[in-house]
Amino acid sequence: MADSDAPATLGFLRYGIAVLILIPFLVTVRSFRVAPKIVLSMMLLGILQFGLFHLFVNTALENISASRGAVIFALIPIMTMLIAAASGRDSLTGLKLFAALLSFVGVSLAIGEKAFTGNSVSEGWTGEILFFMAVCCGATYNAFSSRLMQSRSVLLMTVIGMSTGTLAILPVSLHEGLSAAIGSYDFHDWLWLLYLAGPAAALSLFFFNWGLQQLSPSQAAIYVPIAPILAAAFGALLLDEHLSKLFLVGMACAVAGPALVNWRRKKPAPASE
Repeated sequence: MADSDAPATLGFLRYGIAVLILIPFLVTVRSFRVAPKIVLSMMLLGILQFGLFHLFVNTALENISASRGAVIFALIPIMTMLIAAASGRDSLTGLKLFAALLSFVGVSLAIGEKAFTGNSVSEGWTGEILFFMAVCCGATYNAFSSRLMQSRSVLLMTVIGMSTGTLAILPVSLHEGLSAAIGSYDFHDWLWLLYLAGPAAALSLFFFNWGLQQLSPSQAAIYVPIAPILAAAFGALLLDEHLSKLFLVGMACAVAGPALVNWRRKKPAPASE
């Protein structure tokens, strides 16, 4: 699948199929009554998360390695906390910021060796800038969509956001040659695309939005850096590669971040009279 030459096309097909997967489950939604202001807000956030985010990431990967992008991707919790705090949607504490920095350090330790080797260094900063722009899109989505999910159907809000983002990048995918790309995909390409659209988009993003409904933006976003580390770990296990001690230390740091942010002290039991 030559997605590097058509970043918008892959995004359109991935999220378009994901929307088609989710639509039949809308029969479980009890009420479709959502204020127009909320719908518009979710549509704008959907353009950021499901349109521009994917477009920026795929375009960036033409210039930098996936491992280097993963290190930049780990900035999402920090940016989410800063944007949420600046907009009054979440509080910023020293513990949260420390946990986010710890997760970022964890990803850097685990993947940084591959990310900053001579073979992965790019000419210029185009890839890094595009990936950081994607991080800003994702962080903005996390910060603002959490409140929109409250007391509303997560499934419905996911479909609204994802379908809008998909349509937003349709003109770009048509310019790339959408029909030609579809015609060039073979059976294995479609299997891979179905995986990206199903478990890796429809299912995972529904659960992530559900997490945004249940948790604060900071509490939900802090889990994001774990994804690239787990992907690298599973890849190493499948390829029977050795996991270095540095990788394990980095993974421990990345896991410690969510543990710190979501840790709750037990309230002392009331004194008995």
